[in-house]
Amino acid sequence: MRSAFASSASPVGLGLLPDPTRALSARLEDLDKGFPLHQMPLGFGTLAYRIAGAGPTVVLLHGIGSAAGCWLDVALTLRDRFRILAWNAPGYAGSTPLRQAHPSADDYAAALHQLLAHTGVSECVMVGHSLGAIVAGAYAARDRRAEVQRLVLLSPAQGYASHDAARREAVRTRRLTLLETEGIDGIAAQRASALLSNAATPAMQEWASWNMRQISPAGYRQAVSLLCDSDLLSRPAPAMPVDVRVGNHDVITPAAHGQAVAQAWNASFALIDGAGHACHIQCPAQVAEIVCRALPNRRAG
Repeated sequence: MRSAFASSASPVGLGLLPDPTRALSARLEDLDKGFPLHQMPLGFGTLAYRIAGAGPTVVLLHGIGSAAGCWLDVALTLRDRFRILAWNAPGYAGSTPLRQAHPSADDYAAALHQLLAHTGVSECVMVGHSLGAIVAGAYAARDRRAEVQRLVLLSPAQGYASHDAARREAVRTRRLTLLETEGIDGIAAQRASALLSNAATPAMQEWASWNMRQISPAGYRQAVSLLCDSDLLSRPAPAMPVDVRVGNHDVITPAAHGQAVAQAWNASFALIDGAGHACHIQCPAQVAEIVCRALPNRRAG
């Protein structure tokens, strides 16, 4: 039987890396055992999250077409040295949608604040992928209980609030029409492959699709509203250091988008070689290294 872990080690000494070619059944077993699901009560319902490991805390925020499980291989790689916390955003995979029909980034950040308080996080490195970058930016800008020591934005979405109304509504209509006509399974069937480069294995594509199917229709509608009505760069540059990384094969938020964020926020910028949009699924070892180097006193010389 194939081992769940590959024999190569991370350049930053994180030990054995999960085997990116393992089957979905093996991934789900790893998910249950190594990155288990928990729930916490909220005033309007529950919030689901996954947690593993011990040490300095890393908070992982997924994108619009995913869920906490997408971080599995990154979490398994980092858990021996760090405490890894990934939420299912409101409306995703067991988390109750927010009360607001059209929640703002600040509304998501308020829910995240409750999660970090519940799990006793006093300081962390926060990683936001795609739409998760908008939530991370909102959280970093608020009066926080948890100190964000550094922001890592992977293929950040900027949102469409700065675009003209026609462009903004076209994006909203296209996504919501697909939801109504095809459902969540149809969205996964049509969009999951776009998250990865052409070099992705079938196992990676299957994993991206499984995570995309964890969305609830209500949660997706709210997330589409967040995407269309937000502008990441409308906020001042965060007080803490920021790193922006983008897969060099990302066709959803390509390099130029990440460079614009990096320039506006005086952030470091680099490409992730071989990765598409879902870099943490396709190149988890490289993402784990990026996160590890973001921890205080652990940056490369």
